[in-house]
Amino acid sequence: MKTNYFYALLLLLLSFGVSAEAQTLSEVNAKLDHWGQKPKGKMPMKAYISDFQVLVEVYREDVDYKKEREFRGIGRGEATAQAALGLKGVDTDLLQAEVDKLYAEFVADLKAKGYTLIDVETAAKTDYYKNAERMNGPNIRESANPGYLEILPTGASFMVSKREAEGKANNKKGFMNNLKMIGNAVAGPNQLSKDLDDALVIEVKLALNFSEAGSSWFKSLSGANASVKTNLMMGTHTVQAPKTKGLRMKGQEEVYTMPTSIEFYQGAGLKKVQSKGYLKKPIYISGVIDDTKASAFDKGKSITYTNIGDLYVVKNTYSTISTNAKFAETDGAKMADALYKAGSSFIDEEMKEFFD
Repeated sequence: MKTNYFYALLLLLLSFGVSAEAQTLSEVNAKLDHWGQKPKGKMPMKAYISDFQVLVEVYREDVDYKKEREFRGIGRGEATAQAALGLKGVDTDLLQAEVDKLYAEFVADLKAKGYTLIDVETAAKTDYYKNAERMNGPNIRESANPGYLEILPTGASFMVSKREAEGKANNKKGFMNNLKMIGNAVAGPNQLSKDLDDALVIEVKLALNFSEAGSSWFKSLSGANASVKTNLMMGTHTVQAPKTKGLRMKGQEEVYTMPTSIEFYQGAGLKKVQSKGYLKKPIYISGVIDDTKASAFDKGKSITYTNIGDLYVVKNTYSTISTNAKFAETDGAKMADALYKAGSSFIDEEMKEFFD
């Protein structure tokens, strides 16, 4: 009896430990907006999945720069602070497997609703894709968006631009990317729908993000202050990364926006359907990454003056830098599972909203 009680107690403790460390997800707060006509019940029962892209953040840097400052002969030289935080323990094979699962279930859901899926060979013959190249999954690679992995599901094929095929396309905020957005709003996927005899065109984009960057404004008053900490979540996420190419100023960063959305396009002209599902609040995930913070602070060295003779003074300005990089311990299996659960919850919510 004592032996049985011991094993029963041990089993209880083990089960408690597993549940206590399991990842937990916050509620799904999603919304579906319509810019054109609302979806109609008599749409053609044909669909084309034009994109199913997943981005997973694994590394982030934060840079803060303060220029030389001086007042009435007292001041400090340039100060730069750089903080970096990466994830240790990410399992790319498991991430690929969960993305494959998400895609397979998405395809199965559309077929269960009675839709016939248009293959990529048919789509490639349209005028919309006349300058596009074909890209096939499975594919997991470093994204052109700094700090992210880009994953395409097994069995999926998409028509993409040459820059996308070469891994050079990114979501950087800027004039040229804004022009691309305007082009999509004017014609874009609705033109593709028209080329495919008014089929429903669907684009899915998911972003799993772990970083929260930024420093205390009060602390930044006295010097350069950079900080990155963990905060795992799925949702549209804006990040900043140091600019590494072209003309740039010291400490300059560029802004990137990683979307989490599902978009529906059907028809063209005045009767076109344009609907976009997104998260009003991110899906926060706990129990996957150890709480970790990397921070750096640099006040800068004081400016000094050296007299040369009686009439000439040399000012000595020092440029200093403070750096700090860390890695946060990550459970690769839990992270992949969290990607699947958060992605599935979001997609299911938006599909229900659109088709109901």
